Amino acid sequence: MVERVSGPYRGYYISAAARLVPAADAPAASTASGTYVGSVSLAQQGPDDPHRMETLLELGDEQRFGNEDEALAFVEQAARDYVDRLLGGA
Repeated sequence: MVERVSGPYRGYYISAAARLVPAADAPAASTASGTYVGSVSLAQQGPDDPHRMETLLELGDEQRFGNEDEALAFVEQAARDYVDRLLGGA
C-alpha cells in the first residue's frame, strides 16, 4: 500500500492511499496481477489529527486503476471536489 498526504487544500489535509487487490485468478503468492483501489481521508488540523472526517463519496462505477499513481490522483481529486462542495464551490 502506498499513501500520500497533500494540503492543506482549503483548510483540509488529504491523505490518499492506494493498495493492490490481486486478481481473483492469480496464485496466492503472486502480486504481479491485479488492480489498484484507492481510499482517502480528510483532516483539518494536519495529517496526524485524530479528528478525521469520515464520509462515503460516490466515486463512480467500480473505479479500478492500473497503477498506484492513477489511484492516488483520482481519490485526491475526489477529495478536493468534496471539499469544494462542502465549502460552497471554488
